[in-house]
Amino acid sequence: MVITITAKDVHDIDIAGLTIAIVVTFTRLGIRIRNRKLGWDDFWAAFSIIGAILLMTGVLIILDPKPSMTQLTLVAGYYITSEGFYTIVWTSRLSILCTIIRIAPPGAMRRILYGVGVLFCVMWTFLAMQEIVICEREPGWKEAVPTQCHLGKSVAISQLTTDIIADLCLLIAPLRLFWNSMLPTGHRLRLNIVFSTCLLTTIVSLVHAYWIFANLGLNEIFTGIFETTISMIVASLNVIVGLLYRAMTKESSLPSERSGTGAQGIELHGRSTTGPISVDITTTTYTDAEAGAFKVPKGPRGIYDDGLYETGDKRSEVAQFRGY
Repeated sequence: MVITITAKDVHDIDIAGLTIAIVVTFTRLGIRIRNRKLGWDDFWAAFSIIGAILLMTGVLIILDPKPSMTQLTLVAGYYITSEGFYTIVWTSRLSILCTIIRIAPPGAMRRILYGVGVLFCVMWTFLAMQEIVICEREPGWKEAVPTQCHLGKSVAISQLTTDIIADLCLLIAPLRLFWNSMLPTGHRLRLNIVFSTCLLTTIVSLVHAYWIFANLGLNEIFTGIFETTISMIVASLNVIVGLLYRAMTKESSLPSERSGTGAQGIELHGRSTTGPISVDITTTTYTDAEAGAFKVPKGPRGIYDDGLYETGDKRSEVAQFRGY
């Protein structure tokens, strides 16, 4: 059974879906700026907004070409669409990866994650260049209306393979990280669910790859936009959920705040450490209360200060898990 997608359906999801994704991402950035906790994960999230603008613009050019538009403009519109798609998907994954890196202890685990980041960039570059090469080999599509290149099986296989590899990396890394900490079961489950939502992009990418195989243009564009929308929302989900969790537990955390623990942290014990570990769920940064302390200089808090210790001694920002 073939689902019929109309140009109006594509137009609606292009405007509505990407607008929602952009709003969610701006909300995430606003939370981080307000709390002065910006990091590389926020940089890549902001970068995805650029991709969303490119994708939205390119799709509108393809769907509703004006009589005054030249062939060069229409071809450029297609390439803007395709490169905007890849930009959103991979910057969103890099944002999630950088969030995992922020909570990872220094050592082998973090070095592996840096290698995964390089791999993501390589796959992103390969896919972007592959599509350009394939489309330029058979330029007949440039005369068609709507202006859309037939990508073929090779692109579908490449997209599906890289999607599965990338999303498995983003699923396995945090699962292993959280398993090596003594987070309360409820908190661990919540954080695992947040990171596991990256599998949603894999599910959508399966459908997207199928429509590339079938060479159904509007269906392909529709699922591509849906995939990018999900990718941007998932990338910001950990920050949004962290804010909601802190808001819901604000009242119950007041006793801990009076005792000096801090409302933003969760006290736990690592499997291989002797001291409590405080986890800031809004920035997912681990602190080891038994690590060497140093004095916080007086003055404004830095942009990466997680605010776990307002005065007195500040502990090491990363828990030293000996298991890594």
